[in-house]
Amino acid sequence: MLVTFHSKDYYPITMFGEPALELIRLMGVTSKVPGAIYAEDVPQALWQLQEALAEQPVVTDPQCEPLHETPVTLRQRAVPLLEMLQAAVKSQHSIHWD
Repeated sequence: MLVTFHSKDYYPITMFGEPALELIRLMGVTSKVPGAIYAEDVPQALWQLQEALAEQPVVTDPQCEPLHETPVTLRQRAVPLLEMLQAAVKSQHSIHWD
């Protein structure tokens, strides 16, 4: 499953289902697809997501060789969504996903 986030003033962001649902849950919203956050609730969702991601452990694998890829963390996957939320706060637009 893929989940695509939309906002009036930002490009669509598509993520794999499981990480997207986890990010939606961390924003304090019911992780249902489709879903939405009203413009007046976006600042709270942004704050909750930032707080939850700050508590996420930073995973480093000392045995991982430089030539091998390290796993992508939820914090890294959240970067585009955080940027979308910040833009939506500035412009007072809602966010929805499907």
